[in-house]
Amino acid sequence: MTTPAPVATIAICTHNRANSVRACLASLATQAAGAGFPVLLVDSASSPGEARTLEAIASASGTGLIRCDEAGVSFARNLAASRAESEWIVYVDDDILAFPNWAEELAACLAAAPDNVAVIGGQVRARWPSGARHDHIGQRWKLLLSCTDEPGSGPAADFNIVCANLAVRRRALQTVGGFPTRLGRVGGRLISGEEAFLIERLRQEGLHARYDGRFGVEHCIPPERLTVQWARRRAYWEGVSRICIYHELGKPLPKSLNPVKLAASLPVLLGLSVVSPEYTIRCAMAWGALSTRL
Repeated sequence: MTTPAPVATIAICTHNRANSVRACLASLATQAAGAGFPVLLVDSASSPGEARTLEAIASASGTGLIRCDEAGVSFARNLAASRAESEWIVYVDDDILAFPNWAEELAACLAAAPDNVAVIGGQVRARWPSGARHDHIGQRWKLLLSCTDEPGSGPAADFNIVCANLAVRRRALQTVGGFPTRLGRVGGRLISGEEAFLIERLRQEGLHARYDGRFGVEHCIPPERLTVQWARRRAYWEGVSRICIYHELGKPLPKSLNPVKLAASLPVLLGLSVVSPEYTIRCAMAWGALSTRL
C-alpha cells in the first residue's frame, strides 16, 4: 500500500548556526511530527566543523539533512523544494522558536487554503535579548528584523509577509522557477526580497498570497541588531534589494523608486534622522536604491 505524501514539509535552511538550529528544532520537532509534517534541515555551505555538528543534531533528532554546497539562501530553499514530496513546503528561519500551537494552527490554515492561494505568511514576533532596550524599534525596523506580528489574516497586499515563517505550494514554486538565486543573502551581500519577488511571480500566474497570524513563531534578535548602525546598513541593502527585485521581474520602477524623487528626498530624510531612527532607515533605503547600478 502506498503511503500518502505529507501535506507539508518543514524546511530549515542554515549556515554556520548549529546552536540556533538545535533550539529551533527543540521548539517545533515534536509538534511537527504530531501533525505529520517531516522536518528537513538544509546545510547551506556550512564550515566543516559546523557541518559535523549539524549531522549530529539531525541524527539525534531523526531530522532529514541535505547539504547545499553553493552558498545562498535561495539555493538552499530551492534544494529543499526539490527533495520534498509534500504539497506544501514551509520555510522557517534557523533562529526562530515556534509557538506551542504552531503546527496545529499551520495545519488548519493549509487545509482551509483555496486552490488559488500559493503562499501563506505566518506571524513572526520579535524575541528581544534579555534586558535589552527595544522601545526605539518601530515598524520599519521590525521588518528589517524579518518580524511581522500583526493579528488577523487577509491578502498579502494588506499585510507584511516575511520568509522566516512562510508556507508555499511546492509545485507552484517550481512552476515559476523557485526562489531567485540572484537575490538572497550571501556573506556581507545582504540582498533580500525573495518573498516579494516570489509573490509577484505567482500573482502573474493568477495565484495569490495571504497572511495568517494564527500560526506564529518568535524570531530571536541578537543585541547588535538593536543598534542604529546595524539598522542603517541593513536598510541600505533593503534599498538595493528593491531595485534588484524590479530588475529581476523585468518591470519598470514605480514612482516611489524614481531616482529624481529619491535624490530630492535625501536631504529632508537626512535632516529628520535626528528626530527618529525611522527616518534614518528611510534615508538609508533611499541611498541604497540610488547607488544601485545593474
